[in-house]
Amino acid sequence: KQSMVLLNTGITHYKTGNYSASLTVLNRSHEIGVKGKWDHRQVFSNIALGNVHRLLRDFETARKHLHSGYSQAQSLGFPREEALALEFLGDVYRDEGQTRDAYRFYARARAIALEIAPKGDIIMEVHRRMGECHLREGSPVEALAELGQALELSRVQRDSYEEAVTLRIMAEASRSIGDLGRARRNIEKSVTILQEIASPHEQAISQLLWVDILVDDLEKGRRDVSSRSILNQAWEIVRSALDLCLKTDIRWWTDKARLAVKRVASLRASLDDFGVRSEVQPGGGASDTLRPLSLIIHTSTIMRDLLQLCDAFAGTGEPVLITGETGTGKELIARRIHNGSRRSEGDLVAVNVSAISPSLFEREFFGHAKGAFSGADQDGQGFAGRASGGTLFLDEIGDLPLEMQPKLLRLLQGGAYQALGDPAQRTADLRLIAATNADLGKLVLEGKFRADLYYRLKILELELPPIRQRQEDILLLLRHFLSEAVGRPIDLSHYFDQPSLDKVLAYSWPGNVREIVMVARRAAVELTAKGRVHIYLVGESDRRIELTGPKPQTLAAMAADGRGGSVNTSTADQGVSESVERSRILLALEESGGSKVVAARRLGLSRSTLYRKLRRLEILSKED
Repeated sequence: KQSMVLLNTGITHYKTGNYSASLTVLNRSHEIGVKGKWDHRQVFSNIALGNVHRLLRDFETARKHLHSGYSQAQSLGFPREEALALEFLGDVYRDEGQTRDAYRFYARARAIALEIAPKGDIIMEVHRRMGECHLREGSPVEALAELGQALELSRVQRDSYEEAVTLRIMAEASRSIGDLGRARRNIEKSVTILQEIASPHEQAISQLLWVDILVDDLEKGRRDVSSRSILNQAWEIVRSALDLCLKTDIRWWTDKARLAVKRVASLRASLDDFGVRSEVQPGGGASDTLRPLSLIIHTSTIMRDLLQLCDAFAGTGEPVLITGETGTGKELIARRIHNGSRRSEGDLVAVNVSAISPSLFEREFFGHAKGAFSGADQDGQGFAGRASGGTLFLDEIGDLPLEMQPKLLRLLQGGAYQALGDPAQRTADLRLIAATNADLGKLVLEGKFRADLYYRLKILELELPPIRQRQEDILLLLRHFLSEAVGRPIDLSHYFDQPSLDKVLAYSWPGNVREIVMVARRAAVELTAKGRVHIYLVGESDRRIELTGPKPQTLAAMAADGRGGSVNTSTADQGVSESVERSRILLALEESGGSKVVAARRLGLSRSTLYRKLRRLEILSKED
């Protein structure tokens, strides 16, 4: 009876997507059967274990259990279990893409099931599986015939789980023949049922198909008023699917969800002017507004896509690993993730790991108890305690001492930690964001970083591009940081002449954004102190790159000519000045949350003049 109860519990766990718990209790059920030498208990547990390992995509272990279960069922004369083992073996081959072999197992399972229960659950399940195989082989009409029978039986038997999965395959078949209306109706019903019966993994799979259906016609060139609301809907669905896949913790499905997020993000970026996010409002409409996230100055597509992914990751509770060269803005991205998360009301505790002495790290990180060391006259709260309820950001995670890594992993997995000198266990409810410019995979191979911690961090990874890969952002960033240094909006042509701006665009910026900040601050000081900018950068092969600005008399002439607050648009300067003008407008739009009225006021322009400039610079489409 223990074995039977554990078996049923294990099946319930896997149908609700809790595969780890399912394996634990099913293995216990199997052990009881082996210990008692009860073959009939081993049959049931082997078949169930085989199906769970198949769901986890561990196909070899699945085959081993299912073959054992099939042989035991044959020996005992258990036709139902024999059919189930054959059915699940067919699933293994189907999931591996071997539909011909899958057909063979399904046909044998159906033959047995027809003799024992021609309207039973195995017949229902085989109809659905046969339909899926027909679909994978490019025969949607045959698939729909099989699926129709499966759906009817699932409703007669009141099997909501099977009904929902069948509706998903029917939606996929309708999508393949271009009937997107029926596909949408079926997939919406599938997701609704799976939500009601609390089957998160199957719900995530259905949601991923729903996203595919929503964006199929958009990728084929549709660009109308409804496109934005459709993509907003797809964005919310795909974020939910990613969150559910992360909780299920099957890497194959998590990767599929991440690819879906990137697909939707790319489409949103192609529709959203100026990189401004579109949020669905409570009334159902959409408006161009920014959530209170950290401002990231950009106009490049590569950064738009990355920020869309960043915002998707913000909605989950999983750790995030941010990689990229020094100076690419990893802490700014961490702050954006925190501000866009459910933990935004809590603190973001930022820690530079490399700046802490290894001998003090445990005390600084986990805190200490009163009397733990000389001078500890009261309890001390470490970074972990301070970050509870919020986010802990560990910069330069690659420098984390090896002996501290298992303690961090324990904190990540269960929220538990030990303060220095305190025998009692403490807990912290925090989210971890880690950043590094090191190759953690290489450090793992060298034995300098734990593999288990690395793979726990790597579930969600953001790789920040260097500035040399986002050239469109260079002038925008330079103007932004110059304006910050001066304390007012500035014109780049007051600080750099055309040849210098050409060099700025061609320079590789090894220090990335941090180096741009340095140049901006230096230029502000030079113009104030000397009346003219004169800066040297070090390029490849230690070649000096000279950046200069207009001579004082040129600046005076520009002011006298009334061009002090405008962009130089002479023929010689046209290419660079258009880039400068574009940067100024994009920056104003970014800072005004996408409002063209506010942006025009910031720029000292009328709204109609701003619109003309937007269209001339191809920032705004004629239909907008």
